[in-house]
Amino acid sequence: AAVNPTSAPSVSGRRKLKPREDSMRGYNTFANRGRDFEDFVIQVNDLYTRSGKAVVYKVPTEFLPIRDSTGQIKSCKVEHKSCVDFLGRYNGTPVAVEAKQTHTGRIDFDAVQPHQAAFLDAWTTDKAVGMILVSFNLRRFFAVPWPFWRVARTAWASQKETAKRKRTPPTVTAYGQTWTPPPMASAAPEDFLPAWEVHLGGRTGLPYLETIEKLEGVLE
Repeated sequence: AAVNPTSAPSVSGRRKLKPREDSMRGYNTFANRGRDFEDFVIQVNDLYTRSGKAVVYKVPTEFLPIRDSTGQIKSCKVEHKSCVDFLGRYNGTPVAVEAKQTHTGRIDFDAVQPHQAAFLDAWTTDKAVGMILVSFNLRRFFAVPWPFWRVARTAWASQKETAKRKRTPPTVTAYGQTWTPPPMASAAPEDFLPAWEVHLGGRTGLPYLETIEKLEGVLE
């Protein structure tokens, strides 16, 4: 059974935090310490699990330990790259999430690696959602459905290979939404649809999976 975040008892006489307070405190801690965005998403997903609305887990990356002549582990290297960062379901809908962060005002479309793009292409169907969850300086967040990101990424990868003059990528229509990517290889927050922006708050701290409810035809 799902654990109700509000049912946890207070500890050491402290006032019990409400879900939003608890998640926001975690967010501020991560931001202040410069912790990775992925860590915050793991915390958010844990609160989704407790709420019973979603189950989304981190996909582990396989590492190969490197030992010295004495057999001691000195370092490691990636043996198999993970497909995407997170896999799970939201209200019965399969979801694959790749988390990307930028500490500048723009995010490159090719931040999604070729093996990740290939997986999202295979994963995304009418009833299975792939998305790129973007953080701009841990201040603004966007959940971009994969079909839109794919068109922008493909358009600029093609132009890079052929060294053609920059042209505006084609307009994309999917899930009842229409978007024209910016005429460059990266995007600023203002370039994304307002429907994709995710605001801090709620029971999970970052209700990014609720973006799926705005996609026509997915939950029907």
